[in-house]
Amino acid sequence: MDGWLRMKAGIGCPLCAPRPAFSDSLYRVCRLAASTLYLARDQTYRGACRLIFDPRHVNRIDELSAGEWQQLAGDLWTGARALALAMEFEHLNVASLGNEVPHLHWHLIPRRRDDGRWGAPIWSVPPAASAAHMLPEDQYAGLAERLRGAVGTVCADRHQPT
Repeated sequence: MDGWLRMKAGIGCPLCAPRPAFSDSLYRVCRLAASTLYLARDQTYRGACRLIFDPRHVNRIDELSAGEWQQLAGDLWTGARALALAMEFEHLNVASLGNEVPHLHWHLIPRRRDDGRWGAPIWSVPPAASAAHMLPEDQYAGLAERLRGAVGTVCADRHQPT
């Protein structure tokens, strides 16, 4: 069985919980209802995050119960809203691919008109063709703190009567 099929079956999946708070590719921001929000270590698109489903190994949204989907959708909205509060950007790409790591997760990618790929998908260039933009550790910490604060604001606003 090849590596992708093994991961699809939940064997050796790098995104299954428990996962480390910090790795070569992820920097934890906070836990949400059904997922964890991480900054991507590659900050070519400043503020790029991953939202990873936590309760169990699933590959696609059709493998979730309706309740799990509602929780995850709420988390996705919270993450997107927090990014909008914490960062400046013109658009937010939201994608769930799974063709590289088949564990349900979402990419939240802030896009700016001057990002060098504006008007085109970021994946139209093979990852090996572009260098990752890594930050000093203190900058990840600062971005994560800004995002945590924004998540707190979003959650507080969500529970206020209208």
